[in-house]
Amino acid sequence: MIPLLSEGVSVGSTERFFIEEEFDAYDRGEANAELVKVTDYIHFYVDRDWWGDASEREKEDYKKSFRNLSGEFEENIRPEMASRFGNEPKHTVSPDEHITLLFHPMEENAGGYFRSGDQYSRYQYSKSNERNIIYLSSNIIRDSALPGYFSHEYTHLVTFNEKNREHGVNEEIWLNELRAEVIPTLLGYDDVYEESNLRLRKQNFLRDPDMSLTEWTEQAADYGVINLFGQYLVDHYGEEVIADSLQSEFVGIPSIDHALSGKEKRFSQIFTDWTIATYLNDCSLGEYYCYKNDNLEDMQVSPTTYFLPTKNEEFFVTEYRTKNWAGNWHRIVGGSGTLYLEFEGDSEFVVPYVLCEKQGECKVYRMEIEDKKGELIIEEFNTTYESITIIPSLQQKFEGFNGPERTHSFRWRAKIVDDKEVLGEEKVNFDEIRERLAIIREGVLELYELAGLSLPKEEVSPLKKDLYFGMTGSEEVRNLQRFLKKQEKEIYPEGYVTGNFYNLTKEAVIRFQEKHAKYILEPLGLTSGTGYVGNATRRYINDLITK
Repeated sequence: MIPLLSEGVSVGSTERFFIEEEFDAYDRGEANAELVKVTDYIHFYVDRDWWGDASEREKEDYKKSFRNLSGEFEENIRPEMASRFGNEPKHTVSPDEHITLLFHPMEENAGGYFRSGDQYSRYQYSKSNERNIIYLSSNIIRDSALPGYFSHEYTHLVTFNEKNREHGVNEEIWLNELRAEVIPTLLGYDDVYEESNLRLRKQNFLRDPDMSLTEWTEQAADYGVINLFGQYLVDHYGEEVIADSLQSEFVGIPSIDHALSGKEKRFSQIFTDWTIATYLNDCSLGEYYCYKNDNLEDMQVSPTTYFLPTKNEEFFVTEYRTKNWAGNWHRIVGGSGTLYLEFEGDSEFVVPYVLCEKQGECKVYRMEIEDKKGELIIEEFNTTYESITIIPSLQQKFEGFNGPERTHSFRWRAKIVDDKEVLGEEKVNFDEIRERLAIIREGVLELYELAGLSLPKEEVSPLKKDLYFGMTGSEEVRNLQRFLKKQEKEIYPEGYVTGNFYNLTKEAVIRFQEKHAKYILEPLGLTSGTGYVGNATRRYINDLITK
C-alpha cells in the first residue's frame, strides 16, 4: 500500500520545524525547511537557508543522493528491518505514513539524531513535530556512509515502536545506541571498511578503551565501546540477541539475558570474555577470545604497561578508579624471579588475567577474589614468563543506567620476592608434590584392594553456579571434580580433586559434554564441548546427581 500524502504537501513548500540546539551548527531551536523530494515512503526536507546557498549543480547532486537513499531504504533498510528486527510506529497524531527526513547543518561530529518527543502531540510535548521524523546532517548528504547514518537513526524509530509503544518501557540509552550502531553493520553498511562507521568507532574505542559500557555521556568514546561490544556480541551469539532483546518487555542488561535464554552464558560472563578478546583477539587461545568480523581481525587494545625493577625493595603500587562494566587492562613486565601480586577493590571485582611465556604462548586464568581481595604468585617471572596482564572489571549493577555512575577504586601491588618471602624457607616444587600425591593415591587404592575394602564415598552435591577455566581454590570446583571422577574412567582419568579449574578439568568437562551432547550441546546448537559449565551443563549434572 502506498502511504497517504499529507494534505497540502507539495515539493517546494516550506514548513517550520523544532530542532535540537545542541546539534545544530547555529544553536537554533527551530528552522524553516523546504520539501525538495517526495517518494512513496519519505519526505525529504532541507534547511531552507542552507539549500538556498547551494548552486544548481550542487542541488542536482543532492537530489541524486536522495534518490539513491530512497532506493536503499525501500529495497534494503525497511524490508530487512521489518523481517529481522521490527517496524516503525504508526503515528498517533499524523495520518501521514511517510517518514520525514530533515537535513540541517549540524556540529562537525554530529551525523544525526532522533527525538522521541516527536511521537507525541504538542499537548504532551510542546516542541513535538508530530510525525515520524529523522534528522540528519546536511554535511553528509553526499557521503557514501549516508545509508548507514540513516539506518542508525531509523533503528531508534523502530526501537520506540517496539519498546515504548508495544511494551510501555523506555530502553536504556546505552543499549538503544548499541543496537543503532550494530544494525548498520548487519545491513551491510560497514562492509567497505575504509569508509565505514565501524572504522571510526574502532578508532574512538582505542583512544579511550576504559569507558563504561552502560554509562552514557554523549562522547565519541561511548559510541566506540558500545559498538565494539555489540560487534563481539553479534559475532558469538548472533543477531537474534539484538532482535529478541529489542522485542522483549525488558530493558538494558535484563533484556540481553532474556535473549540469551538457552545459551551457555549470561551478560556478565560475555562481558568478561569480551574484555579478554579485546586484548588477545586470538581464536586459537579460546573460542570466545576473538572477534569474528574480518574487519576487526587486527583489533587489540593497548594495555597500560608497568615495568618492575629486577628486585623490589618495596611494593610497586598503583590505584585506579573505574565504573561498572568498564574494561581495564594492566600489563606487568620486568623484574626477575618470583612475582608476588596482591589485588584489592572497594567492591567485588572480576579479575581474569593473561599469563604470557617468553615464547609468546599466552593462557587465560581467573584470580580468585574473596572479601574483595586476591593474590597471585608467579614463579620464573621474566625467565619463563614474559608478562602478566590483569583485566579487572566491576559487574555489580544490572539496571537503572540513566545518568552519571558512581566511580569505584581498585589497587594492586606487586614486587619480585625471594621464594622464602612467600613460600617459606624452602622452595616448593608443586609439580613434584602433585606427582607424589598421585603415587600415594595409587598406593592407597592398592592397599584397599588387597584388604578387600572399598574407599570411603566422596559426597557430591548439586552445582550452584557456573564454573570455568581459571578458577582456583573453589569448593564448587572440587564438587565438580568429585562428580567427574565418578563418571566413566575415560571422562576424567586423572581424578584430581584440587579445587583448581585448569586444563585437565576443562578437558574432562568437554568429554562429558560431548558424551551427553544430546542433552547439553544439541539444544544449544553446539557440535563440540566448550569446557564451560553453564546452565545447560549444570542442569544435566544436577539431574544426574539427584537421581
